[in-house]
Amino acid sequence: MEDLDHLLALARAGDEAAREKLLAGCRPFIARVTAGLCRRQLEWGFDDELSVAFITFNEAIDRYQEDRKVPFLAFARLMIKSRITDYLRKEARASVHVAGSFDSEQEDLSGSPFESSLAWQDYLAREATREREEEIRDYARLLAEFEISFSELVRCAPRHQDTRCVLLEVSRCLAAEDFLFEQLTRTKKLPLKELSLLTGVHRKTLERGRKYIIAMALLWRHCQEFLYLCHYLKASGRGD
Repeated sequence: MEDLDHLLALARAGDEAAREKLLAGCRPFIARVTAGLCRRQLEWGFDDELSVAFITFNEAIDRYQEDRKVPFLAFARLMIKSRITDYLRKEARASVHVAGSFDSEQEDLSGSPFESSLAWQDYLAREATREREEEIRDYARLLAEFEISFSELVRCAPRHQDTRCVLLEVSRCLAAEDFLFEQLTRTKKLPLKELSLLTGVHRKTLERGRKYIIAMALLWRHCQEFLYLCHYLKASGRGD
């Protein structure tokens, strides 16, 4: 899919073709979020929950406020959680466990009236904080599988911006190449020879930046699981 942020900007400016492309490209994301909330497999055209989520995602395009520092997909996910929880309650399926912290506040937090209130803005801020903290914990566990800690990542991060940009681009290439990323996942080692041939970056440079490249590649590859961290990485553009 074309760059999500670019499509989002066009859609919000009234470009219907961009909106349709954004909605089509995000259908897997909408389905995954909704299935996770419903705790079962869902099928387009058969399960009303997906229709509710799709309509909500379309509405989120117009309601998104970039200045709140919440990634668009995270904002859309929160709106979908609210609407699906409300839908399930209205369908007399309140016993379905919904992931996240909506359960304890659901009576007050569902539906458009709430989403138009100041309480929604407060809730959005609290949920964003909670989700960021959860992402950091999950990312730390993922890094640990490659014997990388946050403290090591800080120490090994390139100090010069030019070097960071080079290694960041290498990490993008690694994340985009299925065969190389699978090799990394399986062996927990950076495929130095292949990566050097692919990117043209000297093997010794790759060796020195090994942990940094792995850490960034994991983010790029799992961007939809780490929405806040990837949003910061893209916004900074430097891999700080």
